[in-house]
Amino acid sequence: MRGSSGGQLPVPDWLSEAVPDWLANVMGPKKTPIPWREMIRAVFAIWVPLAAGFITGRREIALLTAMGGLLSVMIDQGGPFRVRLRRIGTAAVFGGAVGLTIGSVIHGRGWIAVIALVVIAGVSAILARLGAVGSATGLQLLIYSALGLGPLGALRPWWHTALGFVGGAIWGLVLIMPAWLLSPRGAEQRAVADVYHAIADGLRAIGTPEVVNTRRAVTTALNTAYDTLLTGRSAASGRNELDMRLMAILNLSHQMVEAATALRSSSERPPPWVTDTIDRLAGAVLTLRLDETAPSFIPPPWSSSAGALALRDAMVALARCISGSSTPPPAPAARQPGLRDRVREHAARLLDRLIGGRIAWEFTIRLMICTGVAAVFSEVLPLQRSYWVVLTVAIILKPDYGSVFTRAVQRGVGTIIGAVLGAAIIALVPYGPWLLLPFGVLAALLPYGKSRSFGLSATFLTPFVVLLIDLLSPGGWRLAEERLLDTLIACAIVLLIGYAPWPSAWSAHLPRQFADTLRAVAAYMDESLVTAWGSGPSQVASSLATAAAGTADAGGSGGTGGDAPARSGLRRQASRALSNLRVEFQRTMSEPAPVSRRAAAWWPAAVGLEEVMDATTGLVVAIGRGTAPPDARAVHQLTGTLRAVADAINAGTPPAISGGLPDEPTLTPVTDAVRSVLAVLIRGGESGARGDAARQPAPA
Repeated sequence: MRGSSGGQLPVPDWLSEAVPDWLANVMGPKKTPIPWREMIRAVFAIWVPLAAGFITGRREIALLTAMGGLLSVMIDQGGPFRVRLRRIGTAAVFGGAVGLTIGSVIHGRGWIAVIALVVIAGVSAILARLGAVGSATGLQLLIYSALGLGPLGALRPWWHTALGFVGGAIWGLVLIMPAWLLSPRGAEQRAVADVYHAIADGLRAIGTPEVVNTRRAVTTALNTAYDTLLTGRSAASGRNELDMRLMAILNLSHQMVEAATALRSSSERPPPWVTDTIDRLAGAVLTLRLDETAPSFIPPPWSSSAGALALRDAMVALARCISGSSTPPPAPAARQPGLRDRVREHAARLLDRLIGGRIAWEFTIRLMICTGVAAVFSEVLPLQRSYWVVLTVAIILKPDYGSVFTRAVQRGVGTIIGAVLGAAIIALVPYGPWLLLPFGVLAALLPYGKSRSFGLSATFLTPFVVLLIDLLSPGGWRLAEERLLDTLIACAIVLLIGYAPWPSAWSAHLPRQFADTLRAVAAYMDESLVTAWGSGPSQVASSLATAAAGTADAGGSGGTGGDAPARSGLRRQASRALSNLRVEFQRTMSEPAPVSRRAAAWWPAAVGLEEVMDATTGLVVAIGRGTAPPDARAVHQLTGTLRAVADAINAGTPPAISGGLPDEPTLTPVTDAVRSVLAVLIRGGESGARGDAARQPAPA
């Protein structure tokens, strides 16, 4: 077994050596559908202002407006219109416009500009702690402050620059509005319907190799749906009946997911007409209106298994909720805190996020150092377009865009190809209106490249920006050569100064994420297997009676006793933690071979955790159908072991348990799944996880 030096968890040597080399290579382009709608919008957002500039002869104004449209295209991530408006508007006004204004002020100021860029880099990193909007705003602030050192910063008056840029971003938002006006809540309804389509696909995949992918698709759809609905609700001025109906429909998905998990655990695939009915119910969500009802026909029971009965009950409950006959009444309004209390609470949360932790401050220091080095190079070296060095450093070093190493490599390769393409366009296309043709083609390809990979995005963005800058300060084909040189210098700065000397940049963050996931799964097990059913025979009987009464009252809608919302919330937290673990694994696999090989060794344990979740959910469904709940001490023994392993991982010590796992018959599927996780993580493998006289860890 490998030692625990460097905080790495011991893993079998044979497992690490068995990882194929291709897993450590830089990840290739993602397989995604062609974003036709975004490509068309990009052409209108960028090409139309440029065409207007050529017609009127005001190319500098057209350039600024086109750059605002470019921002609206490159940082747009879809979703509800309110979310897109906030993201694009905030980044354009407080990022791009403020950055261009700062750039105009420090333009031509020499070493003062160097110091200013270092400070702006620190502010940009701190803003990134505020979430996705803060991250996008901070990046645009640094990028456009750097661009202000070039020809853009020389434009006067300065407010023309900022105003033209914001105008382009507004134009980009206007192009988003038609779809929103036609269906104001279309995104919310699609997100909820996608959950049930994903569940139906997962049921069809039972017993096939696709079952793993469909299970992840359900988790992703649930996360997206809740994020979409909650974001829309936070921006609403009051209650909306349709939003309330959608949230009630989405909450019912947990009951169906639990039933699907039980069916998957027993390898029981429902008949096609069952999954087709779920798809029809999802279609009813898409066309949902307050005066419409859902399909009334629900298939009769096709099996006497607990999972099949629970799935049919969930379908009945969903149909009734869509029709509005079982929508829960609104909860009484709670007493709202005063304005002063709300401001104080919001300020405290904001301060906590801005302060950040060790990793956040380490990134801030890395970005400031790399920006300072890039600015010094720009000041000292005879570079014609030196501001590109700072700009490229900022884009590559963003931590929430994936692997720094991969982005540096992809940015370099993409820029080489893009620079050659840009030079060819400048050499072959006559200066003037003929340039609108390559502008239109490149504008359409930008969303396509962004959806595939960072490198492909750089391939299309490089010649586009080369042509834009050439409009303001013509430099011919040599402009592409200068752009290539600046990019290679920036990539070298990032790799040699911002990546190699910082172990946290190239070491895997999987241990910390794995420990968080262990705790989330343990919390779900405690709630669903113990708390929901009480701790003694009388409490269990009462909970089962309540569950049975709930089933009868709901007309067969099913119930599993206890606090179902609490259990569903903890299950969602555990599922989201597993999703984050998979994302972190994929990110780490794009790092160089020494890191990616260590990351690959974690994968069996991550898969084992998903099996623990499935086994637990299947047992919950069985308990709701009359199976006796497990002994609380046995459950606490399992969850206490998982938490002990999580504590050892965070402490950087080899996990170990001085005892065995429970022999509770009801818990056997869950215990076996936990044992498979421990066999990978703990010295001694299964031998350390077996035994009858086990010492019970501290209860949760």
